[in-house]
Amino acid sequence: MRRSRCSATGPALAGPVVACPLVLGLLLPLSGCYTRGPLTTAVPAPGTRIVAQVTDSGVVALSNALGAGPVEVEGVVAAADDRSWDLQLVRVDYRGGASVLWNRERVSFPRATLAHATQMRLDRGKSWLVAGAVTATALLAARLFGAIGGGETPNPPPPPPN
Repeated sequence: MRRSRCSATGPALAGPVVACPLVLGLLLPLSGCYTRGPLTTAVPAPGTRIVAQVTDSGVVALSNALGAGPVEVEGVVAAADDRSWDLQLVRVDYRGGASVLWNRERVSFPRATLAHATQMRLDRGKSWLVAGAVTATALLAARLFGAIGGGETPNPPPPPPN
């Protein structure tokens, strides 16, 4: 299975008001340059980014660490063996559709509390493609909004009267 994840106001700052949402809109697709596939080993190596479902026993056992009703976690493996995985959590999805971003806080998961673990890998080809599209769009937007040279010189002022 493969899956691909400013504030300025006022008339004088009209460029940044338009540019901030534009840049944010263009950078968001960069998070989707990952592919998701099966783990290649039973115990993932440290540094591996994984996504796993939380089992029913995991929901009960980890309620103090994760809160009520977690269904899926995403994190980077800090340490792992056949009994437990220590993850630096990036995201936790909850029942009802809520998703909470974590700041790589480390949580220890007994192995039986996680199921259907998959590995997230950076897809270099898609990343370069998206980076090229973002760069081209930014250059085009800058050209349209006059941020880079348009080749036109405004009319010079008339000479002063003698």
